[in-house]
Order: sequence, then structure tokens, then C-alpha cells
Amino acid sequence: YHAQHLSTKKSIELVREAKRKGLRITCEVTPHHFALNEQVLCNFDTNHKMNPPLRKDEDILAIKEGLKDGTVDCIATDHAPHAKHEKNVDFHDAPNGILGLETAVGLAITKLVYDNYLTLEGLIEKLAINPRKVLGLNLVRIEEGEKANLTIFDPNENWVVNPKLFKSKSENSPFANWELIGKVKYTINNNKIYKSVL
Repeated sequence: YHAQHLSTKKSIELVREAKRKGLRITCEVTPHHFALNEQVLCNFDTNHKMNPPLRKDEDILAIKEGLKDGTVDCIATDHAPHAKHEKNVDFHDAPNGILGLETAVGLAITKLVYDNYLTLEGLIEKLAINPRKVLGLNLVRIEEGEKANLTIFDPNENWVVNPKLFKSKSENSPFANWELIGKVKYTINNNKIYKSVL
């Protein structure tokens, strides 16, 4: 059983207890659920509208502790692009979801590695290794004869999020103008190299 997008303290506790009982369960969380709390909803910015919704600080702490102790197996981006005209409506009428790919590494390094919840190696496990294990996919190997499939990043580079630089046609990110640590430089997929312009 795999539980997606856990966002509450109670859900983390339930998974932890199930694992303690030896049940076959895995789960994931998203960067926005460990980076934002429900207080940002006071401005009714539709870029903060998502499902599940943002939660309290105690839930954020539980997510981080769950990542640290191994209760949470994976970090998923929950990438959900929406056009400006879809989000530029009343909060009630706006669709749920935000862009997640472009900021996932920076948010995770800033909020988890630099706050000592995960090591850099532990973060790579949550972002790249464990998802493949959960899905039953072969692990990527970096060796001669294999197709290159990896991300090159600088874990110490500071950068400011500018959605206008995203490759997506959408800009629905709540992290515009955030300064993050950890910047993706290149992505290599099936031997094709893509340079980051963020």
C-alpha cells in the first residue's frame, strides 16, 4: 500500500505504526507541505491552493520528523501546472495545484538538509532511489555502457525563484522570489543533456 501526499501529523503517525507492525506500506510527501503552513492562505493567493491543503506548523514538523526517521519513504513534486487564467479567479473557483519540479531540489535542500533533518545522501534517497524501489523499477546505474540518467546540482548555490524562467508554460508557484539553497545545473536523461536556466 502506498499513501500519497501525506500532510498531517496523524497520517504520519498511522504510517509509522503500520510499519512498526510489519505491514507493507510506503508513503510520500511533497515539498510544499514541508515548506508552507496554512497561514499563507490568509492572502487568498490561488497559488497556495492545493489538495491536500496546507496545514499547521505541527504537521510540518511531523513530516520532517517522518522523513528523518524513515517513516516517509519518498518526496514527490506533485507537479500540477495551471494556466494563468485558470488561477486568476476567486480562490474558491481556482483549481488545486502548483508547479513542483523546478523548486523541489532547492526547497528540500533548504528546508531539510540545512535544517538537519536529512543528509544530502538521505535526500537523494528520498528523491531518486526510493521512488524507483516503490514502483519496482530498476535503479539507475552510473557506469560505462549505461544510458546517462542523472541530475547534476550544486548543493551550496543560492538562487532566487523566478517562475518566468521556468520551462513550463505555467507560472503557478507560491515560491516566487524565495531564496533557496541548492541549484540544479544539468539534467541528463537518456543521454540527452539539458542545462538549467533557473
